[in-house]
Amino acid sequence: MAADRRAANDALRALLSAAGWTYEALARNVNALGAENGIRLRYDRTSVAHWLAGSVPRPRTRELIAEAFTRKLRRPVPLGALGMGKSAAPDVLDSLDAYVRKGADGERRAVPLLATLCGMDADPARRRLVQQSVYNAVEIDAPVWPGRSAESAVTERPLSRKDTGRPGGAAGLRSATDFFRRAGDFGGRHARSALVSYLHDDVVPRLHAGGPESMYLPLLAEAARLVHVLAGMYVDDVCNGAAQHYHRAALLLAAEAGDRTTYAVVLRSMSGHALDLGHRRTALRLAVAALGIATADAPPEVRAPLLAQLALAQAAVGDRRRALASLSEVARQQYEMSDRRTSGRCVPGSSGAALACRKGRTLALLGDRTAAITALRASLEQRSATAYLPCALTRAEIARLLLGDGRLEEACATWHRFLDDYLHLRSGRADRILAGLRGELRVHATRRPVRSLLRRVDAFVRNPE
Repeated sequence: MAADRRAANDALRALLSAAGWTYEALARNVNALGAENGIRLRYDRTSVAHWLAGSVPRPRTRELIAEAFTRKLRRPVPLGALGMGKSAAPDVLDSLDAYVRKGADGERRAVPLLATLCGMDADPARRRLVQQSVYNAVEIDAPVWPGRSAESAVTERPLSRKDTGRPGGAAGLRSATDFFRRAGDFGGRHARSALVSYLHDDVVPRLHAGGPESMYLPLLAEAARLVHVLAGMYVDDVCNGAAQHYHRAALLLAAEAGDRTTYAVVLRSMSGHALDLGHRRTALRLAVAALGIATADAPPEVRAPLLAQLALAQAAVGDRRRALASLSEVARQQYEMSDRRTSGRCVPGSSGAALACRKGRTLALLGDRTAAITALRASLEQRSATAYLPCALTRAEIARLLLGDGRLEEACATWHRFLDDYLHLRSGRADRILAGLRGELRVHATRRPVRSLLRRVDAFVRNPE
């Protein structure tokens, strides 16, 4: 803790009273939030007593304390309400969140906010404020589609003296989006700094310059997709607050572009992120909103991944009937996809591999291990040989299901395949899986297949590169 000492912290004591928490309960919740955001903390009741006596913890711990009270009290608790001084983070992060919560009001604010966010992230002296920001689980109810007024505001964008909307402009950005999406197959830390620099140095200036509506709006929509890719990289690296900020920036860009499909796709990703962090009800709300924003006549390659995420979220809250109904609708949409020619690129999450993976995860939540394993293996069969990240994460799910089913040797063989994929990865999620593997297998440590596997795991831990 910092050496900064103050008078007794009555504001913090009042929050403790309002929450009905003991000192130990606050410490426990802060530690849990630290783990959610990739930090190992060991605060206890003594730590809280020091805070109440006037000690001021590190800035990031203050953010975690504020988030803990926000979740408990179900209302925003700003850092200033803790009696511990102001945040080290600039107002841009709060203003970005507030703007998305309120919905677009006709102001074109997405590009300036993205510029500031990427500017911080590209600056070695300030990027930790973005990368170490805390995921906010309360203030993420799905924003409604901004509607006509916001879309109309975009059409008034002035012409630029430089024709940044020249033919091929959006196509060039589209190629970059596809490139960085493929780079994500090697993990969230792979090429991420290059993507941040590209957004900051190339994309944002082109968006600032404006252009004719017919050329500018495709650039804006493609920028939303590119920012969505960056958000996914941060999800994989367990930088959950940063991922949340970039997801919201992608929503703003999609709204100003009038791109309902991209807006819905980003909401689907936000639902998946919330579910990964254990926020099941929030994940369901976001999944429902995503499907609602996609129009009823949206093509099947758009609706199928939205329905697949909805099924997963429904299963997570125990709604078996609706989850199975959603899976049936996914199958119907897939049949329609196979029966028609699709134009343009694949919508994120609409590939057979991605849909089979979500089906497997849904069935696992519903308790059908055998069917879940079958679906997850079908997903692997449809993956590219270089899709190391999705393959590794899917193999980890299969191995756990096999272990739960008592199929130890099959599980160990699958874990070995996970380690084969891991060699190629720079991934926070894969790192976490590896770190927890010994604990998962401890009860079987005397079995020969497990001993062999754990020797290999230990070698990875000793020599991570």
